[in-house]
Amino acid sequence: MRSKRVWITLAIAVVVIVALFIWKPWREAAPTPSPQAGPVASQTPSPANRYEPERAQAEAGAQQALDAEAVAVLAKTDEAQSRIAAKDKAGAIRALEEAAGKADILVGRNPAAALIPAATEVQIIDVAPADLGQVRKLRRAVELAVLTDDFPKARVALDGMRSEIRVRTYYLPLATYPAALASAAGLVERGDLTGAAEALDRARSTLAMTDVAIPLPLLAAETAVEAAEADTDAQKKLGHVEAARAALERTEALGYASRDVRKALLAEIREVERQAKGGSDIKAGLEQLQERISKAIGDLKAERKSAEA
Repeated sequence: MRSKRVWITLAIAVVVIVALFIWKPWREAAPTPSPQAGPVASQTPSPANRYEPERAQAEAGAQQALDAEAVAVLAKTDEAQSRIAAKDKAGAIRALEEAAGKADILVGRNPAAALIPAATEVQIIDVAPADLGQVRKLRRAVELAVLTDDFPKARVALDGMRSEIRVRTYYLPLATYPAALASAAGLVERGDLTGAAEALDRARSTLAMTDVAIPLPLLAAETAVEAAEADTDAQKKLGHVEAARAALERTEALGYASRDVRKALLAEIREVERQAKGGSDIKAGLEQLQERISKAIGDLKAERKSAEA
Protein backbone atom coordinates (compact mmCIF):
# COMPACT_ATOMS: atom_id res chain seq x y z
CA MET A 1 0.00 0.00 0.00
CA ARG A 2 2.82 2.36 0.94
CA SER A 3 4.66 1.51 -2.29
CA LYS A 4 1.55 2.37 -4.29
CA ARG A 5 1.30 5.80 -2.62
CA VAL A 6 4.97 6.50 -3.41
CA TRP A 7 4.48 5.67 -7.09
CA ILE A 8 1.38 7.87 -7.26
CA THR A 9 3.29 10.78 -5.70
CA LEU A 10 6.19 10.35 -8.15
CA ALA A 11 3.78 10.23 -11.09
CA ILE A 12 2.13 13.50 -10.01
CA ALA A 13 5.53 15.17 -9.63
CA VAL A 14 6.55 14.10 -13.16
CA VAL A 15 3.30 15.43 -14.62
CA VAL A 16 3.78 18.80 -12.90
CA ILE A 17 7.37 19.16 -14.13
CA VAL A 18 6.45 18.22 -17.71
CA ALA A 19 3.51 20.64 -17.63
CA LEU A 20 5.76 23.47 -16.51
CA PHE A 21 8.18 22.85 -19.38
CA ILE A 22 5.53 22.75 -22.09
CA TRP A 23 3.32 25.52 -20.70
CA LYS A 24 3.53 28.45 -23.10
CA PRO A 25 4.22 31.26 -20.60
CA TRP A 26 7.37 29.43 -19.43
CA ARG A 27 8.68 29.37 -23.01
CA GLU A 28 8.16 33.08 -23.47
CA ALA A 29 11.19 35.19 -22.82
CA ALA A 30 10.84 36.68 -19.37
CA PRO A 31 11.36 40.43 -19.10
CA THR A 32 14.76 41.20 -17.64
CA PRO A 33 16.22 44.29 -16.03
CA SER A 34 18.58 46.57 -17.90
CA PRO A 35 21.94 44.90 -18.71
CA GLN A 36 23.95 46.35 -15.86
CA ALA A 37 26.28 44.94 -13.22
CA GLY A 38 23.45 44.90 -10.69
CA PRO A 39 20.29 46.69 -9.59
CA VAL A 40 20.63 50.43 -9.37
CA ALA A 41 18.49 53.26 -8.12
CA SER A 42 15.73 54.12 -10.58
CA GLN A 43 16.70 56.69 -13.21
CA THR A 44 13.15 58.02 -13.24
CA PRO A 45 13.11 61.03 -10.93
CA SER A 46 9.51 60.75 -9.73
CA PRO A 47 9.80 57.62 -7.52
CA ALA A 48 13.03 58.88 -5.96
CA ASN A 49 11.51 62.27 -5.23
CA ARG A 50 8.27 60.77 -3.97
CA TYR A 51 9.93 58.43 -1.50
CA GLU A 52 12.97 60.52 -0.59
CA PRO A 53 11.62 61.37 2.91
CA GLU A 54 11.21 57.65 3.67
CA ARG A 55 14.65 56.90 2.21
CA ALA A 56 16.24 59.64 4.31
CA GLN A 57 14.48 58.36 7.43
CA ALA A 58 15.69 54.82 6.76
CA GLU A 59 19.22 56.09 6.19
CA ALA A 60 19.19 58.04 9.45
CA GLY A 61 18.09 54.92 11.33
CA ALA A 62 20.77 52.81 9.67
CA GLN A 63 23.47 55.38 10.42
CA GLN A 64 22.49 55.44 14.10
CA ALA A 65 22.99 51.68 14.28
CA LEU A 66 26.63 51.89 13.12
CA ASP A 67 29.50 51.52 15.59
CA ALA A 68 31.68 54.66 15.58
CA GLU A 69 34.91 52.70 16.09
CA ALA A 70 34.04 50.32 13.26
CA VAL A 71 33.33 53.28 10.97
CA ALA A 72 36.74 54.71 11.90
CA VAL A 73 38.47 51.39 11.15
CA LEU A 74 37.11 51.40 7.60
CA ALA A 75 37.98 55.08 7.15
CA LYS A 76 41.57 54.41 8.21
CA THR A 77 41.69 51.37 5.93
CA ASP A 78 40.65 53.60 3.02
CA GLU A 79 43.27 56.15 4.02
CA ALA A 80 45.95 53.45 4.14
CA GLN A 81 44.96 52.28 0.66
CA SER A 82 45.24 55.84 -0.65
CA ARG A 83 48.66 56.27 1.00
CA ILE A 84 49.86 53.00 -0.51
CA ALA A 85 48.67 54.07 -3.96
CA ALA A 86 50.62 57.33 -3.50
CA LYS A 87 53.77 55.37 -2.43
CA ASP A 88 53.57 57.08 0.97
CA LYS A 89 55.01 54.29 3.11
CA ALA A 90 55.11 56.28 6.37
CA GLY A 91 51.56 57.58 5.93
CA ALA A 92 50.26 54.08 5.14
CA ILE A 93 51.88 52.58 8.26
CA ARG A 94 50.46 55.38 10.40
CA ALA A 95 46.93 54.86 9.05
CA LEU A 96 47.17 51.08 9.51
CA GLU A 97 48.38 51.49 13.09
CA GLU A 98 45.43 53.74 13.86
CA ALA A 99 43.03 51.28 12.21
CA ALA A 100 44.55 48.38 14.17
CA GLY A 101 44.27 50.31 17.42
CA LYS A 102 40.58 50.98 16.87
CA ALA A 103 40.03 47.36 15.84
CA ASP A 104 41.61 46.23 19.13
CA ILE A 105 39.19 48.51 20.99
CA LEU A 106 36.30 46.84 19.18
CA VAL A 107 37.54 43.36 20.06
CA GLY A 108 37.91 44.32 23.71
CA ARG A 109 34.49 45.97 23.83
CA ASN A 110 32.65 43.23 21.93
CA PRO A 111 34.29 39.92 22.91
CA ALA A 112 31.20 37.89 22.03
CA ALA A 113 30.29 39.68 18.78
CA ALA A 114 31.60 38.38 15.48
CA LEU A 115 30.27 41.18 13.29
CA ILE A 116 30.08 44.92 13.98
CA PRO A 117 28.03 47.32 11.75
CA ALA A 118 30.51 49.61 10.04
CA ALA A 119 28.90 51.11 6.92
CA THR A 120 25.54 51.49 5.24
CA GLU A 121 23.98 52.60 1.98
CA VAL A 122 20.29 53.26 1.38
CA GLN A 123 18.88 53.33 -2.16
CA ILE A 124 15.53 53.63 -3.84
CA ILE A 125 15.37 50.80 -6.39
CA ASP A 126 12.28 50.74 -8.59
CA VAL A 127 12.90 48.49 -11.60
CA ALA A 128 9.87 46.18 -11.38
CA PRO A 129 7.49 46.36 -14.37
CA ALA A 130 4.48 48.60 -13.86
CA ASP A 131 2.24 45.99 -15.50
CA LEU A 132 1.24 43.19 -13.12
CA GLY A 133 1.10 40.76 -16.01
CA GLN A 134 4.80 41.30 -16.64
CA VAL A 135 5.48 40.90 -12.92
CA ARG A 136 3.68 37.55 -12.95
CA LYS A 137 5.82 36.43 -15.90
CA LEU A 138 8.91 37.27 -13.87
CA ARG A 139 7.52 35.26 -10.96
CA ARG A 140 7.00 32.25 -13.22
CA ALA A 141 10.54 32.66 -14.55
CA VAL A 142 11.90 32.65 -10.99
CA GLU A 143 9.88 29.57 -10.05
CA LEU A 144 11.01 27.63 -13.13
CA ALA A 145 14.65 28.66 -12.66
CA VAL A 146 14.60 27.46 -9.05
CA LEU A 147 12.83 24.24 -10.05
CA THR A 148 15.61 23.51 -12.57
CA ASP A 149 18.41 24.67 -10.21
CA ASP A 150 19.28 27.58 -12.52
CA PHE A 151 19.95 29.95 -9.63
CA PRO A 152 21.86 32.61 -11.65
CA LYS A 153 18.80 33.05 -13.88
CA ALA A 154 16.58 33.17 -10.79
CA ARG A 155 18.71 35.98 -9.32
CA VAL A 156 18.47 38.00 -12.53
CA ALA A 157 14.69 37.66 -12.60
CA LEU A 158 14.41 38.52 -8.90
CA ASP A 159 16.49 41.66 -9.40
CA GLY A 160 13.93 42.72 -11.98
CA MET A 161 11.18 42.53 -9.34
CA ARG A 162 12.60 45.19 -7.02
CA SER A 163 10.42 48.13 -5.97
CA GLU A 164 11.87 49.07 -2.62
CA ILE A 165 14.01 51.19 -0.39
CA ARG A 166 17.00 48.93 0.15
CA VAL A 167 18.93 49.36 3.40
CA ARG A 168 22.28 47.62 2.99
CA THR A 169 24.58 47.31 6.01
CA TYR A 170 28.21 46.15 5.99
CA TYR A 171 29.74 44.45 9.03
CA LEU A 172 33.34 44.28 10.20
CA PRO A 173 34.43 40.67 10.93
CA LEU A 174 36.30 40.93 14.22
CA ALA A 175 37.70 37.41 13.94
CA THR A 176 39.80 38.19 10.86
CA TYR A 177 40.00 41.93 10.16
CA PRO A 178 42.55 42.94 12.86
CA ALA A 179 44.94 40.22 11.67
CA ALA A 180 44.54 41.41 8.07
CA LEU A 181 45.51 44.95 9.13
CA ALA A 182 48.60 43.65 10.91
CA SER A 183 49.58 41.60 7.87
CA ALA A 184 49.20 44.62 5.58
CA ALA A 185 51.29 46.77 7.92
CA GLY A 186 54.07 44.16 7.86
CA LEU A 187 54.07 44.12 4.07
CA VAL A 188 54.34 47.92 3.95
CA GLU A 189 57.27 47.89 6.37
CA ARG A 190 59.05 45.38 4.14
CA GLY A 191 58.44 47.62 1.14
CA ASP A 192 55.91 45.31 -0.55
CA LEU A 193 53.30 47.96 -1.32
CA THR A 194 51.64 45.86 -4.01
CA GLY A 195 51.19 42.98 -1.58
CA ALA A 196 49.87 45.34 1.10
CA ALA A 197 47.31 46.82 -1.31
CA GLU A 198 46.15 43.33 -2.27
CA ALA A 199 45.92 42.32 1.41
CA LEU A 200 43.70 45.31 2.19
CA ASP A 201 41.52 44.61 -0.84
CA ARG A 202 41.03 41.07 0.42
CA ALA A 203 40.24 42.36 3.91
CA ARG A 204 37.59 44.72 2.56
CA SER A 205 36.05 41.87 0.58
CA THR A 206 35.44 39.94 3.82
CA LEU A 207 32.91 42.48 5.12
CA ALA A 208 29.59 40.74 5.78
CA MET A 209 26.45 42.28 4.31
CA THR A 210 22.72 42.29 5.05
CA ASP A 211 19.86 43.83 3.08
CA VAL A 212 16.50 45.00 4.38
CA ALA A 213 13.81 45.95 1.85
CA ILE A 214 11.06 48.47 2.59
CA PRO A 215 8.50 47.91 -0.21
CA LEU A 216 7.47 51.00 -2.18
CA PRO A 217 4.00 49.52 -2.95
CA LEU A 218 3.36 49.09 0.77
CA LEU A 219 4.37 52.71 1.39
CA ALA A 220 2.05 53.75 -1.44
CA ALA A 221 -0.80 51.78 0.14
CA GLU A 222 -0.16 53.48 3.49
CA THR A 223 -0.27 56.91 1.83
CA ALA A 224 -3.49 56.08 -0.05
CA VAL A 225 -5.24 54.88 3.11
CA GLU A 226 -4.17 58.04 4.93
CA ALA A 227 -5.63 60.09 2.08
CA ALA A 228 -8.88 58.10 2.21
CA GLU A 229 -9.16 58.76 5.94
CA ALA A 230 -8.66 62.50 5.43
CA ASP A 231 -10.93 63.01 2.40
CA THR A 232 -14.58 63.83 3.05
CA ASP A 233 -15.76 63.49 -0.54
CA ALA A 234 -17.23 60.01 -1.04
CA GLN A 235 -16.01 59.57 -4.63
CA LYS A 236 -12.51 60.80 -3.86
CA LYS A 237 -12.42 58.58 -0.78
CA LEU A 238 -13.34 55.61 -2.96
CA GLY A 239 -10.59 56.58 -5.41
CA HIS A 240 -8.03 56.52 -2.61
CA VAL A 241 -9.30 53.12 -1.48
CA GLU A 242 -8.98 51.76 -5.02
CA ALA A 243 -5.42 53.13 -5.20
CA ALA A 244 -4.61 51.40 -1.90
CA ARG A 245 -6.04 48.14 -3.21
CA ALA A 246 -3.94 48.41 -6.39
CA ALA A 247 -0.82 49.08 -4.30
CA LEU A 248 -1.51 46.05 -2.10
CA GLU A 249 -2.08 43.89 -5.19
CA ARG A 250 1.33 45.02 -6.40
CA THR A 251 2.80 44.20 -2.98
CA GLU A 252 1.34 40.71 -3.30
CA ALA A 253 2.60 40.23 -6.87
CA LEU A 254 6.15 41.27 -5.93
CA GLY A 255 6.13 39.03 -2.86
CA TYR A 256 6.89 41.63 -0.20
CA ALA A 257 6.10 40.82 3.46
CA SER A 258 4.97 37.35 4.51
CA ARG A 259 2.28 35.55 2.56
CA ASP A 260 -0.12 35.64 5.51
CA VAL A 261 0.33 39.40 5.93
CA ARG A 262 -0.18 40.06 2.21
CA LYS A 263 -3.32 37.93 2.02
CA ALA A 264 -4.78 39.53 5.14
CA LEU A 265 -4.16 43.09 3.91
CA LEU A 266 -5.69 42.31 0.51
CA ALA A 267 -8.77 40.78 2.11
CA GLU A 268 -9.22 43.83 4.33
CA ILE A 269 -8.82 46.43 1.59
CA ARG A 270 -11.23 44.54 -0.68
CA GLU A 271 -13.81 44.46 2.10
CA VAL A 272 -13.33 48.20 2.74
CA GLU A 273 -13.70 48.85 -1.01
CA ARG A 274 -16.89 46.77 -1.12
CA GLN A 275 -18.33 48.74 1.80
CA ALA A 276 -17.35 52.07 0.25
CA LYS A 277 -19.06 51.18 -3.03
CA GLY A 278 -22.15 50.22 -1.05
CA GLY A 279 -22.26 53.56 0.71
CA SER A 280 -21.30 52.22 4.16
CA ASP A 281 -19.19 54.07 6.70
CA ILE A 282 -15.61 52.83 6.27
CA LYS A 283 -13.91 54.90 8.95
CA ALA A 284 -13.29 51.98 11.32
CA GLY A 285 -12.12 49.75 8.48
CA LEU A 286 -9.63 52.36 7.27
CA GLU A 287 -8.27 52.89 10.77
CA GLN A 288 -7.72 49.18 11.27
CA LEU A 289 -6.17 48.81 7.83
CA GLN A 290 -3.84 51.75 8.50
CA GLU A 291 -2.66 50.12 11.73
CA ARG A 292 -2.01 46.80 10.00
CA ILE A 293 -0.08 48.38 7.12
CA SER A 294 2.02 50.44 9.53
CA LYS A 295 2.76 47.31 11.54
CA ALA A 296 3.78 45.40 8.41
CA ILE A 297 6.20 48.18 7.45
CA GLY A 298 7.51 48.35 11.01
CA ASP A 299 8.10 44.59 11.08
CA LEU A 300 10.13 44.80 7.87
CA LYS A 301 12.24 47.63 9.26
CA ALA A 302 12.80 45.63 12.45
CA GLU A 303 14.43 42.86 10.39
CA ARG A 304 17.55 45.02 10.30
CA LYS A 305 17.77 45.04 14.08
CA SER A 306 17.28 41.28 14.31
CA ALA A 307 20.02 40.78 11.70
CA GLU A 308 22.40 42.85 13.80
CA ALA A 309 21.59 41.04 17.06
